Amino acid sequence: MNHDLINGARPLDKGRVRHVRVAPGRRVECLSGSIWITQDGDPRDIVLAAGEAFDFDRRGDALLSAFADSRYLLLEACACAAAGVTAPGPSARRAAAGS
Repeated sequence: MNHDLINGARPLDKGRVRHVRVAPGRRVECLSGSIWITQDGDPRDIVLAAGEAFDFDRRGDALLSAFADSRYLLLEACACAAAGVTAPGPSARRAAAGS
């Protein structure tokens, strides 16, 4: 378990709303509770339960709202995700290693 990530978890109390600036590849992970996500100009409503995550696919403003007392992580996009490059899967890594 990566304790640095868990220590970076942010609380969001029931009924509270948090504004975040997002970009493609930025990710929110719900660690506990239930969080509703809405993005400016996006007709979708995303609801995360504990253990679920959402990767933002557009730049702009988003609101996180807690249906219950919650904890979440907001992770930055890695350079490869921002460039649209995906990491190779396990079989590709084995082939590159000569297995």
